[in-house]
Amino acid sequence: MRVNTSKLMKNGRSLLLAHDQGLEHGPVDLNLQNVDPKYIFDIALEGMYNGVIVHSGIAEKFYHSYYRDVPLVVKINGKTSLTDASLISKPFCSVDRAVKIGASAIGYKMSVGSVTEPEQFETLGKVIEQSHDYGIPVIAWVYLNGPKITNELDVNQLAYAARIGQELGADFIKIKYPNDPEAFKWVVKCAGRSKVLVAGGSKTDEHSFFKKIDEVLKTGVTGLAIGRNVWQHDKPYAISKAARMMVHENMSVDDALKLFEDEAHKEHFKK
Repeated sequence: MRVNTSKLMKNGRSLLLAHDQGLEHGPVDLNLQNVDPKYIFDIALEGMYNGVIVHSGIAEKFYHSYYRDVPLVVKINGKTSLTDASLISKPFCSVDRAVKIGASAIGYKMSVGSVTEPEQFETLGKVIEQSHDYGIPVIAWVYLNGPKITNELDVNQLAYAARIGQELGADFIKIKYPNDPEAFKWVVKCAGRSKVLVAGGSKTDEHSFFKKIDEVLKTGVTGLAIGRNVWQHDKPYAISKAARMMVHENMSVDDALKLFEDEAHKEHFKK
């Protein structure tokens, strides 16, 4: 069956809104407003994201009615910050269950370099096979984490991680960015025909955020999966619109900043 990646794309690129941090990091990333998944789904819908990433429990309880206009990525595994980083992140949701919820794609996180790497490879292989039977793509979080990993942003090791994602059959590879656009082009090349999504990372100021988007898009990536820079921001709709225009319309950093300021002013008076 043909795997349909088009639902997560526009003009050959993708901008996803991620809200899986509640499990991975805990409430430390959240406040009284963004702790509510409905708030996140509102941003995803109005911000016209190409997809929203959540774990299965959130999806089952909040992904309904008009939110279904936003493609759903169900992340089926994960781990807390309370356990050993090298432990395996076992699936707690099946592909079948994710599809019943309405998933347009499956998300699976793996730690390359972990002592449990063989088990993770085996599980991801099964997840990809089952997802492709439904014709839906798999986004693999391919992160460096293990006893031999001295620097999770080392370009050579990131390139190795990207190659692993391609070898295992991931349709999208979500990977961290080493803040070196020229070197990152090799990472993207190593991903082959797997589409590369850069992780958004921790919240930063608008100029740094837009500069990062501009840099990574010039490396040949498919797009970004962003989260904290949006839903931790006090003007999430304004920053979403500017980011979307950069990804899908090649807007410059300066123009994105101006657009953000204009939209932030409107958003302020909309409240």
